[in-house]
Amino acid sequence: MNMSRVAPTARADDPAVAAYMRMIFNYMTGGVALSGAVAFLTMKSEGLMQAAMNPTTQIIFMVIWLGSGFVMNGLINRLQPAAALGLFAFFSAITGFAFTPLVAAYTSASVFLAFFTAAGMFAGASAYGYVTGKSLSGWGNFLMMGVMGLLVAVVIQIVGSLMGYQMGGFSFIISLLAVPLFAGLTAYETNMLRDMYYSHAGDDVTTSRRAIYGAYSLYVNFVIMFIHLLQLLGDRR
Repeated sequence: MNMSRVAPTARADDPAVAAYMRMIFNYMTGGVALSGAVAFLTMKSEGLMQAAMNPTTQIIFMVIWLGSGFVMNGLINRLQPAAALGLFAFFSAITGFAFTPLVAAYTSASVFLAFFTAAGMFAGASAYGYVTGKSLSGWGNFLMMGVMGLLVAVVIQIVGSLMGYQMGGFSFIISLLAVPLFAGLTAYETNMLRDMYYSHAGDDVTTSRRAIYGAYSLYVNFVIMFIHLLQLLGDRR
């Protein structure tokens, strides 16, 4: 999430800041719940499952998912809050739909283990980013370099797989790096969202837009942590 610090460090005990952060986490939790509901319905429908497994569907989904990181901020800033929330809901729904084949490859126990482990790590990282009295802005460049490096590694993994190379060990390393990287990113983004509140306090429309974009950004972090924890901890069916 690309943010620049334009306001003094916000106080975590400020009721207005606390209410704003609750809004963000409520939206984010709603997005996760919607993804789970769509994934459940997809698994129960043979037709939907076949559509989700279609290679064309997966390619379109990956383009949407990767492209959202570049366009979502601009889109949300141009939309009215209700429309922006609808866009986030749509993104959450298609994420649940497209990731269903991957999740369905693992046992139910593995899915629950990965989910609750991701939830615990996410909660801990977010809590640290929110309650710490210091700015975590210095983490930004390091974390962004880590994300770029991870994307390069994923591209190498995909190309290697298409060329017929066995990339299981490489995939394990990627997952091992991704989990702490996105936990750190969660703490950083929570801290930035908190501290930027004063820059738009009093402007209800901008505050709503920032809350929705914050929910989207934290939602992406959670989903990535969950998927990689599933690959690290999960047992395939």
